[in-house]
Amino acid sequence: MKSRQIEAFRAVMLRQSITRAAEMLHVTQPAVTRLILDLEAEVGFSLFTREKGRLFPTSDALLLYQEVERSFVGVERIAHAAQQIRSLTRGSLNIAAAPALALNLLPEWITDFTRTHEGVTVSLLIHGTRLVGELVASEQCDIGFVSYTTWQPGVRLETLFSDDMKCILPNGHRLARKRVISPEDLAGEKFISFPREYDTRRIVDDIFAERQIERVMSAECQLSAAIATFVARGAGVSIIDPVSTGYVTGGVSVHDFAPAIPFEYGVATSDRQPVSRLTRAFLEFVRDKVKERVGQPVA
Repeated sequence: MKSRQIEAFRAVMLRQSITRAAEMLHVTQPAVTRLILDLEAEVGFSLFTREKGRLFPTSDALLLYQEVERSFVGVERIAHAAQQIRSLTRGSLNIAAAPALALNLLPEWITDFTRTHEGVTVSLLIHGTRLVGELVASEQCDIGFVSYTTWQPGVRLETLFSDDMKCILPNGHRLARKRVISPEDLAGEKFISFPREYDTRRIVDDIFAERQIERVMSAECQLSAAIATFVARGAGVSIIDPVSTGYVTGGVSVHDFAPAIPFEYGVATSDRQPVSRLTRAFLEFVRDKVKERVGQPVA
């Protein structure tokens, strides 16, 4: 039994005419007739009777057609799935990200992306930058977003954008009226810092050490959002990444800090295999969002 015979049978059943079935299949009427005759020879029973110039399916043909339709529905479902995959409206993305991007920008970007790619599901896991890199390297996620682009084995890193870190003060602080805060301004201040293993902690500490400026280290925390809460509660002042200042509490004022401390945001993908079409589309979408944000091309 050949697939072309089944197609001809289904076309005749649907169109109830050899002529219309031939048009549907883009073949001649004799070709359809021959395919039906060959199929009848294969199955061993008649499929149609002709009365007054019209074709009528036999009871056996009706039973056979039920099975044919089931198989064609399966094929059409596969074809539909292929079309969805081709148009990037089917599939899943597993994303891991550092809190600096995961708590603000990424939910916005993912929401906008899935609006234009309905049917795509996204999983977002929040981890520290080092663990994000490990998840990407071990291919446990499709793409990672990190808060600084330190090289890790098995990972391809790309800088998305960079911006200067910001100084945050509790509202009503003696320095709240200053636009730019200097290390000297913070001499003797209680300070909320990132943990010692963070590169940003080392950079900030070096700036104060070079100027021999003492701070009172009152607390440590790895999350900028939590540091901002400490500051709002009056536990001290701090210097945090710039994106996180977009969702700090109302009890905090945000200021430029000089000397400037650049803070990089990057994207990590596996260097062992090419990214999928869906991952590539999301990356391009994110790059466009970044261009809108910084107003200039992204390297």
